[in-house]
Amino acid sequence: AFDMGKDIQNYLWRIGGKTAALFATATEGGASLAGCDDGTVEAMRVYGYSLGMAFQIVDDVLDFNGDEEEMGKPVGSDLLEGTITLPGLLLLERYPKDNPIKRFFQAKRDRERFLKAAIDRVLDTEVLDVSLDMARDYVRRANEAINPLPDNAAKETMLELGEYVLGRRS
Repeated sequence: AFDMGKDIQNYLWRIGGKTAALFATATEGGASLAGCDDGTVEAMRVYGYSLGMAFQIVDDVLDFNGDEEEMGKPVGSDLLEGTITLPGLLLLERYPKDNPIKRFFQAKRDRERFLKAAIDRVLDTEVLDVSLDMARDYVRRANEAINPLPDNAAKETMLELGEYVLGRRS
């Protein structure tokens, strides 16, 4: 449910405890089960966490600018469910006056009109670019985490996975 008091730090904490933690558990667990040394296990944990953060941020951007058929859900579905994500938080932070996201959540009726206005405002501002810049920074962190690992096909695939996350459309 929506809470207007949520800020970007709370958002990052929330996705860090969900999507990023899931990715980190998978990569750390895989390295541990494979018998890797502690340094490699930690590198894989940081890689997975950072990749998971980027994945969720891109997912939240796609909720505003994605193709409904490719995504399998309507644009703006997070807002409709009462979830405010990074693009919306950035819009609230940067444009606090006359903000359509705020009006959407305050509306008692005719919410569809306010939803469209909120989506349009997000698309007309820099907040999606800023969000994607943050996702790129998390991919950079993921790549830095595995930089000390030996150069091989597995590492190359992990580096490519970050680029895939940034370029995905659904």
